Amino acid sequence: MQQHIKIKQYLETICDQIRYKKIHIDICEEIENHITDQKEAFKTQGIDDETATLKAIEQMGDPVIVGTELDRTHRPKPEWSIIALTFLLLLTGIFIRLYTSPQDFNGLELFYRQLFFTIVGLGFMALCYHVDFTILGKYPKTFFLLLVVIIIFLIAISRPINGRHIYASYLLLLFPTLFAGIVYNMRNKGYAGIIFCGIFFAVSFVLSIIVPSMTSSILLVLSCIAVLTIAIFKNWFSVKKLYALLLVYLPVIGSMVLVFASGIASKRITLAITPSIDPLGAGYIANFTRQLFSGAKFIGQGTLPENFQGAFASQSQFLPGINSDFLLTYIIHRFGWLTFIIVITLLTVFIVRAFVLCAKQKSVLALLVSAAVTLTLTIQTLLYIAANLGFQLFAPLSLPLISQSSSYLLINMCLVGILLSVFRTGYFIKDKRNSKKAATNSFLKFEDGKLIIDFNIH
Repeated sequence: MQQHIKIKQYLETICDQIRYKKIHIDICEEIENHITDQKEAFKTQGIDDETATLKAIEQMGDPVIVGTELDRTHRPKPEWSIIALTFLLLLTGIFIRLYTSPQDFNGLELFYRQLFFTIVGLGFMALCYHVDFTILGKYPKTFFLLLVVIIIFLIAISRPINGRHIYASYLLLLFPTLFAGIVYNMRNKGYAGIIFCGIFFAVSFVLSIIVPSMTSSILLVLSCIAVLTIAIFKNWFSVKKLYALLLVYLPVIGSMVLVFASGIASKRITLAITPSIDPLGAGYIANFTRQLFSGAKFIGQGTLPENFQGAFASQSQFLPGINSDFLLTYIIHRFGWLTFIIVITLLTVFIVRAFVLCAKQKSVLALLVSAAVTLTLTIQTLLYIAANLGFQLFAPLSLPLISQSSSYLLINMCLVGILLSVFRTGYFIKDKRNSKKAATNSFLKFEDGKLIIDFNIH
């Protein structure tokens, strides 16, 4: 008993030096395991229990020094690269809005509205950043069902605008991140776990059809299947990978076959590739976009096609949605291709950096959540760019952090906050202890009969 008290006091002294309290339990467990192992090693040499305990503790080192060094290496650190890129993208959006909004009262109102929601979005991002992202793994079904209820409520009380429940459509972007929590919760449950993941996905997909938002439906399919595929390839369901992939992809492929058989998909693809076949109807915007690019310059304002010159009194007339859906198209016309290249470069660096950091996550939950958020932002970006370059297979949602869309901006800022929360503390998260001595990111090890404490764990 006396020996146990001495070990407890030693561990308490170490933890007193470590400010990140959530790591205390893991550190105490690992150090106690090593003290116990070393004590047993001393006892095999004929040393009595009390002396062996004292020698094992002594070998670990001064608890204040050990705790101070562990505090230095186990302190959550902001991912400054993502933070800096986020602010650069937000400033880019504000700058573009300043120079694209009409110089009248309405234009100033649009600019100040964007500025206001950017500031509010920063508040949302900060809130999500400081919230422990592991709650998504602890209560995934609760959060998922709560989002379902909110969306159904918004659908019930709101009137469709142009055939769509706008406010409900914004919240659909949260489903992939919550789905990551579902996948985490269902891991190690075999094929049944995959089937249950499919049921939760089906619920979100049906809601996207009811809203309706075809682009959100595509985003859900691509991101959720990607998250599920990652979990299967990592063998987190403990099943045969081939059978698991067939279980996921066969329903998707079957649905695609039915869609193509109906002729709807082939018509959309044909129109997206050659919008000139319906230049005044469904292919109008894509067709005009391509004509607009013919007069675009590398730097500076481009010229309108001859058949459109003098036909429009304002920019918003010849290009609807220049403040939201077709902002990239407009800045190519207004400022030239160089501005487009700069914006896309910033977005590409942000996305690539996010994926690199995702790949470094050792926790199952951290990897799944960060991947889901990054995929959501990436797919939005790709669909937006495609539509703005004249390939309008699907209507654009938003250009994350840049295009004007107040609600989408707030949702995307929340997603970035969650992403930063993962990168801030994900390294310290342990998903499951398979045994008493199992530990992730161990900082203690024995080599050549010597105890080594690795403080440079990053």
